[in-house]
Amino acid sequence: MSGDIVEALVRANLALAAAIVAVMLLRKPVRRRLGPLAAYALWLAAPLCALVSLVPVRAPTAMTFHQTVALTPKALATAAAAASRPFGVADGLVLAWALGAILVFGLLALRQLRFVRAAGRLTPLDGAPGVLRGEHVDAGPLVLGALRPRIVVPADFAQRFQGEARDLVLAHEDIHLRRGDATINGLVVALQCLCWFNPLVHLAARALRVDQEIACDAAVIARHPHARRLYAETLLSTVLTAKTAPLGCHWPAAGPHPLKERLTMLNAASLTPLRRKAGLALVALAASVAAGGVWAANPEVTPQPIVSKPVWIQKPGITDLDRYYPAQAKAEKLSGRAVIGCDVTPEGVLHRCKVSSELPAGAGFGQAALQLSQHFRMDPTLPDGKPAGNGWVNIPIQFQPPR
Repeated sequence: MSGDIVEALVRANLALAAAIVAVMLLRKPVRRRLGPLAAYALWLAAPLCALVSLVPVRAPTAMTFHQTVALTPKALATAAAAASRPFGVADGLVLAWALGAILVFGLLALRQLRFVRAAGRLTPLDGAPGVLRGEHVDAGPLVLGALRPRIVVPADFAQRFQGEARDLVLAHEDIHLRRGDATINGLVVALQCLCWFNPLVHLAARALRVDQEIACDAAVIARHPHARRLYAETLLSTVLTAKTAPLGCHWPAAGPHPLKERLTMLNAASLTPLRRKAGLALVALAASVAAGGVWAANPEVTPQPIVSKPVWIQKPGITDLDRYYPAQAKAEKLSGRAVIGCDVTPEGVLHRCKVSSELPAGAGFGQAALQLSQHFRMDPTLPDGKPAGNGWVNIPIQFQPPR
């Protein structure tokens, strides 16, 4: 199981890294030709390629194991003890990945908590009950949160932004809410936690937020084409702060360079609605082609051969038989037989077991066999060196009353 997790992580991050590099190279040309919204939508190709890389080209064919296990008192008395699987390199890598993901999640959660505390007590803004005002001047404007995002503005919002400038700021944040940008940023944070070791993911998260803000700027200008100059002046009057909330849409993005990039885009001519729709369609087509290419490059899953002689390293003991033996059958000294079918994990453990047949019917031997299945353990490696995982085993179990 650990080896499968490591393989999936490597494959997904390779696909994710390739998609991020492609998007980083294309985002600015796409923005100039097809508009800011198309450049923002282009980022959907990255997680799509990562997910597609986990889809197998062909589903594996389950192995079928045929081995009769007679649980007579004599056989139970001579059953071998379980052999524990040693802690391997793959287990260590999975453990390190999990600890790293937890650590990054904790750091981002701490940043979010510090930002919320720095904003102070949030109160409804006069004249806009859906907007919250912070206690300090650097608390916004932004959309804060992911599951229940809210618009948060600084304490001096009413004095700094008046008239149409106030409407432009609130329109910008309202577009974030309507597009679901806060939820998208939450998914980006989750991806940063899962792929904490991939520097391209953190670089892409910052670039995505810049494209997100530029796309929002373009939407505001499309609604208020006469307010380009006022909107640019409003951007310049905002406070540049290094404090950021991982879960939130910041306005403006931290740092002078993204702000300069946004001001430059305000001078670009607005695209026609038809061209914007064509741009989104082309981006969707490109993302689909990229995802198809990743899927085609996935390793083909070859069917595993049928194995007739698995190696059992653990079987139920005589005490297990006595514990699960049907009470009524034990009292009547009734023997019986049940056949169960189980999936086999890569570690050789049986799971998702079902009763195929039982004799005599209704005596409880089928349920007893299901309970005994948890005490079986198969050698993960078959005698021919092939893995025993992802297979299916039929186990006929013969019950004899304990003496």
